[in-house]
Amino acid sequence: MSTTPSVPVPGTVRRITALVAGAGLALALTGCSAPAPGGQGSDELAPAALQLGWLPNIENGVYVLGDEKGYFEDEGIELEILPGGPDVTVDAQIVGGGALVGLMSTQTLADAVRNGAPLVGVAALYQFSSTSITMLADSGIEEIEDLAGTRIGVTTGQEVTLLPFLEWVGVDTADIEIVTVDGSATPLVTDQVDALYTTLGNVPVVLEAQGTPTTSFAVADYGYNRWSSILVVREDSLEDPDKLEQIKAILRGTLASAEDFIADPEAAGELVYEVYGDQLGLERESQVDGAVVWADLIERGADLNEGGLLEITEKGVASTQALFDDILDIDLDAADLFDLSAQEGILGE
Repeated sequence: MSTTPSVPVPGTVRRITALVAGAGLALALTGCSAPAPGGQGSDELAPAALQLGWLPNIENGVYVLGDEKGYFEDEGIELEILPGGPDVTVDAQIVGGGALVGLMSTQTLADAVRNGAPLVGVAALYQFSSTSITMLADSGIEEIEDLAGTRIGVTTGQEVTLLPFLEWVGVDTADIEIVTVDGSATPLVTDQVDALYTTLGNVPVVLEAQGTPTTSFAVADYGYNRWSSILVVREDSLEDPDKLEQIKAILRGTLASAEDFIADPEAAGELVYEVYGDQLGLERESQVDGAVVWADLIERGADLNEGGLLEITEKGVASTQALFDDILDIDLDAADLFDLSAQEGILGE
């Protein structure tokens, strides 16, 4: 699948730039001194770029919706939303100045920081992990311990996180067969595997839309809670007054859009399908039904960590530390991954 939209479409997508064009613009911006939003009484919008972690779909619906509704323009920002993809490295985009803000997961942020990248998370959209182990409803797998001796489908490299999780919850992994799959639901419905390591907003939604009931173990329910869509910036961006104001403007726009997304997820799903369905081969049912799942994950994360939408709390940081210490064996202080100063006065109010 190409990262470049094949046809021009109206509205939102004009600002969600194809990768090559967006990178070029972002690099051009690196050498500019962008105005702070709303600064000096000017009506001119301050340009800024946000790098998605993957190709646009309903998981990024908050940004599609926010752009469509003008929430970032209302905050004085002309937000360039750059699509991700297999050839895009989000941390490199942020460090290199290609994007002011990028969306990363707990794992990718930790890896980047351990490799010396000067990055911090300033807010997080999904603080309840979407990762799941999903089976057909009639598989006979009812408890997580029943996964012992089964065939579990993973995409390349996912076993690195799956096996420590299974060992953490006490599943005997000696007889588990790891099968590399393509991420689709096909291996499950064709009996190539007994379970898939997937996300709650993907395979379960697709199969339910096709009339195939499933059951899932949400790994976050077992303490394995890796966040996704963490809003990550360069540390020194928080020391630049203009960039700090742009980051705060993006937080306010994201929050306003997240509230709308939760209030009417089906409408957000319809919008994402309208904008990207033809370009990226998306199905309406998966986007609309998936929106309900992703909206629920936003709310469950806020409830779990006892904060507002997007807000990073001390409880959330502590849970990330427990994830590093107890399961992933990552030698890193989780507090070093986050800077909570930008969210003050905006999130959790």
